[in-house]
Amino acid sequence: MTHGGHHWLMALFLALATAFPGCRGADAPQDPVQAFLDAAWSAYKDVFITPDGYVWDQARGEVTSEGQSYALLRAAWMDDRETFDRVLGWTEAHLARPDGLYSWQWTPRDGGRVVDANSAADADQDVAFALILAARAFAAPAYLDRARSLLAAIRRHEGIAVAGGWIPCAGNWAVAERIINFSYFTFYAYPAFAAIDPDGDWPGVRERCYDLLTRFLAGPDVLLPADFAIVDDSGDFCPVAGKGALSDDFSFDAMRVYWRVAMDCRLNGHPRACGDPAGTRAMADILTRDGRLYSRYGVSGVRKTDAASVSFYGSLLPALGLISPQLAETVVRDTLSPARLAPVLRNADRYYDNNWIWFGLAAWSGRITGPSPAGGRP
Repeated sequence: MTHGGHHWLMALFLALATAFPGCRGADAPQDPVQAFLDAAWSAYKDVFITPDGYVWDQARGEVTSEGQSYALLRAAWMDDRETFDRVLGWTEAHLARPDGLYSWQWTPRDGGRVVDANSAADADQDVAFALILAARAFAAPAYLDRARSLLAAIRRHEGIAVAGGWIPCAGNWAVAERIINFSYFTFYAYPAFAAIDPDGDWPGVRERCYDLLTRFLAGPDVLLPADFAIVDDSGDFCPVAGKGALSDDFSFDAMRVYWRVAMDCRLNGHPRACGDPAGTRAMADILTRDGRLYSRYGVSGVRKTDAASVSFYGSLLPALGLISPQLAETVVRDTLSPARLAPVLRNADRYYDNNWIWFGLAAWSGRITGPSPAGGRP
């Protein structure tokens, strides 16, 4: 373990290792971080991933390309090829669109059908990254062929022009109105995309996405990224108010920005990522101010709800560990504790929390250390 404050991690997860003895080897105690990640992954597969291979978010009554992408990422990082292939096979069979992207919403009801055939650019990019991870983790280069075709489809059908080149917008449905979602910028994946799709100008995409995020946060009375925004032809930001259920606030979408930026620092050491372009310090100040994180703020930092979600702590944790290790340690000790986490792991209504607890702790602890699973094949 290489990051500061992890003496708390050892004590914290020893309790979970004890609670889940099946995750320890017979001859020696398992690393407590791995014990938790194994236990959480095992529980997630039991509760959320069906034998057919789709991820069932029971609280919302839906299957999404997002959920499939999260399962694929976690399976690759956990070196679980059986689950990876099962989830990928179902995703290709039921969500793949003729243009090479994925439909974002499906239901098993009425015999199973696509509810909304539009795409979601975050899921499409995370599936592409998961395929690259899997190609290396499972010594299966054939996965790269699908990743390449998916990246080409993202460029053709989800890209919008901005100064200097292109960036991904929120999905195929968002191209005409130039709607973006900052948490759909998968900064950490762009070096891997560039390696297999050299025509995509992914290094340029990465820098332009950072430029947009930095410029948005430099706006008057702006501390936090918005869930969605419009980038007009001149490069100015416009609100999405009135565009259906899209939000101009900081909530369950935008909270993922911190994790995506921190991953680019932790995996790739990118100087811009390590320089906190997402404004993690502002979020740390809000946490200190309020004593907890709430699930909706205006971009100025004004709280708009009394509701809270542990997902926000998971997503913030790796970034917090980079800029304020002591505060990150406190979050792990006081909020992401065994007493809080153990009841969540098999709660069928906590799909989102189960993902972001795992992603946050895996990244913060150093478990996710590169473009292949830690301890996996070179």
